[in-house]
Amino acid sequence: MTFTHAAFYRAMNLGHRGSPVRDVLEGALLEAGARAVRSFQTNGTVLLDVEGAAGGDAGAVVRGAAPLLAERAGYGHAGLVRPLDDVAAAIDGDPFALTRDDRTYRETLTFVDGGEPLPLDLPWTDERDLLDFVAARPGVVLGVVRGGPGTWADPNSLVERLTGGVATTRTLGTVQRLLAAAARA
Repeated sequence: MTFTHAAFYRAMNLGHRGSPVRDVLEGALLEAGARAVRSFQTNGTVLLDVEGAAGGDAGAVVRGAAPLLAERAGYGHAGLVRPLDDVAAAIDGDPFALTRDDRTYRETLTFVDGGEPLPLDLPWTDERDLLDFVAARPGVVLGVVRGGPGTWADPNSLVERLTGGVATTRTLGTVQRLLAAAARA
């Protein structure tokens, strides 16, 4: 089995109200045409193998699973799909290195679909010095969040507000573990 894509679901927390449990999420994606599925962590991050299935279209699989997730779990948010090669390329060469410091709380990847390009010259720092956007690539904005719980900035809502698109954010550590899990499969 070769996982070639990842789906990043917005506002999903497996097992919580309004979100599916792992078996329902994976089952809906399989019913929609995925050849293999592995839910990764509990935040709605999923590895997909669609080779030879569903016409090889991971986006069609996620769209096909949407009504099943709504019916079975009351989940109605977006699932953003990316080829794993694109996810890996987004973090190639440690793009966070120039802004990482002792105040770094999280390094993030905010995946975004739709809307306009990010209207900022990068790198960019917010006025509170709690968020840097360090790079933007097609469909993803890389950020560094400073501070800690209760004092940090929210890259997800800012990307949505600035672009008009739909976004979901994952930490660099989550993305690195996802890529490692895909390589081991």
